Order: sequence, then C-alpha cells, then structure tokens
Amino acid sequence: MRPPLHLATAALFASLAPVPAGAQGRPADADTREVLAYTLTMPKLRQLNQVLEDLYRQQEADPAYQRLLAKKRELAALNEKDELTDAEQERMARLEEEIAEAEDAEDDAENVDQSLSAMAARMAADPRVAGALKRAGLEAREAVTIQLALFQAALTAGLLESGTVKEIPKEVNAENVKFFQANKAAIAALKALGEREEP
Repeated sequence: MRPPLHLATAALFASLAPVPAGAQGRPADADTREVLAYTLTMPKLRQLNQVLEDLYRQQEADPAYQRLLAKKRELAALNEKDELTDAEQERMARLEEEIAEAEDAEDDAENVDQSLSAMAARMAADPRVAGALKRAGLEAREAVTIQLALFQAALTAGLLESGTVKEIPKEVNAENVKFFQANKAAIAALKALGEREEP
C-alpha cells in the first residue's frame, strides 16, 4: 500500500477525489454529466495506474518526502517508549508540528477550483504530472474523469455491499458500478490504485 502523493503532486491528485457538485445532490452540471457519461475500462485504468506508479517513483526519490517519512518513524519510535525525558517530549511536540505543517500543505487542494478544467489544468502545469501522463498516453482531463468515475463506482459498490443502499442510485453510472463489482480483484491488483502502507 502506498502513501498519498507528496507535495505538489499530492495536491494535484488529492483534488481528484471529490465528486463534482451535481453528483453530491445538486442539479447536474456539465462536469457531473461528463463524469457520469464516462465508461470505465481496464485498459484506461491500467493507463491511470501507470501515471500514478510513475508519480510514486518520483515521490520516493524526493528528499523532502524522505525527510517527512524519517520524522514519522522517529515520532512512532518515541510513542512506543514507556517514559520520555523532557527533551524527548519537546522533540515529539516539534515533530508533530513539522509533520502537521507538511501534511497541511498537501490538504490545500480542497480550497481550490474543483472543476474538471481547473483540475486538468493544474495537472498539465506540473512538469512531473504532465510527463507521467505523456508517458502513459493519457490526457489530463481524462485522467481526472477516470479517477472521479472510479471513485464514484467504488463508493457505490461499497454502499451496496454493506447494505447501506439497496440499489444503484439513479444519479450514478450503473454500468461503472457493475464494472467495478465484476473487476474488483483486477482493480485491486493495480498497485497504484490500491492503498499502500507507508514504509
């Protein structure tokens, strides 16, 4: 399982998670209709997986990301101790603050324009993301749309499986939900689309 993408890349792909406004109960707008009309396929999911794997490799080579992981490991080790010295307590507080600051920077994506066009533009403007998309043969807007359609299909399939809902809501692409249910194992096998533990 992988951690979320770090720094600018994290902000870009974190912004893919929300479903456009219309899918959340407001009247359907053009973005929502576009996501709902999109048909998920395994070839397209493999392309998206390639983009994310590429970005994860770049992230893992990022010194800032490695420093953040080191701080998290140090904090975890201090948390395991039964008794802490005053200096260790001060170090824990400092580590918690530094980790929170780094993670808050990644969470800023929810405060920016969430339209498909804006999300695609942010992705295309980041050289790392643009390069990964080009290598995978995927356009930025389609990458956004795929992830939103997959998110909605997976969420709905989960609600059905848990019994929270009894049937696929009419505002959801039923074919994508059925596709997700039929290909759940194959999708889970796509490493970058699954969740991974931090090292």
